[in-house]
Amino acid sequence: MDEFLIEQYKKIAKFLAACLGKDYEIAIHQIKNNELELVSIENGDVSKRTINAPLSELALKFVNEKRYEDVDYEANYKGLTGKHVLRSSTFFIKNDKGKLVGLMCINFDLDHINKSIKKINEELSEIFNLIEDNNRFVEESSVEYFAEDMSNAITNIIDPIVKEKNLPIARLSFDEKMILIEELKKQGVFLMKGAVSEVALQLHSSEASIYRYLKKTKDA
Repeated sequence: MDEFLIEQYKKIAKFLAACLGKDYEIAIHQIKNNELELVSIENGDVSKRTINAPLSELALKFVNEKRYEDVDYEANYKGLTGKHVLRSSTFFIKNDKGKLVGLMCINFDLDHINKSIKKINEELSEIFNLIEDNNRFVEESSVEYFAEDMSNAITNIIDPIVKEKNLPIARLSFDEKMILIEELKKQGVFLMKGAVSEVALQLHSSEASIYRYLKKTKDA
């Protein structure tokens, strides 16, 4: 039943992409073996992602915090990919028992519209001396960053933690690695397929060591 539901959403993704146009990316993520996988993407040029690309940090946070238990979707938050600004939304795909089985994410590339607005504002400013008002999002505090591969995705999450906690990434002690693993787990990093392997690589550890650290974390 869950597989059938995902297949239906893949069809919806194709429909939406055809209706909305190339500036709208529609991605379907499926939960398989307790891991989230990108299984379908339409207009992937928007974020430069392909099948099996990692989930964004913010979408991971939604899932890890079980936001889907209280709401059916999160809409109109800010996304960033390269130099482009996106207006992003996530729909939680749940089965008839309320279990989360996947996500449908829609990312609208604002680059074209922003350029048009800027040009219009410049012309209006010359005539009426108007002051351009900055575009604002519903939740400016919520920003997600899209990565094309697992390595960049993990780096984007680890770097802020290392800086905030002032951790020496090249020579971490056991306690420092535990702090980092706890934080990565809290942010839902290990929901991503292949995350353990990439975290081990970036922390100069073995996969076996990362699994041992995970077993020692709270609520393991």
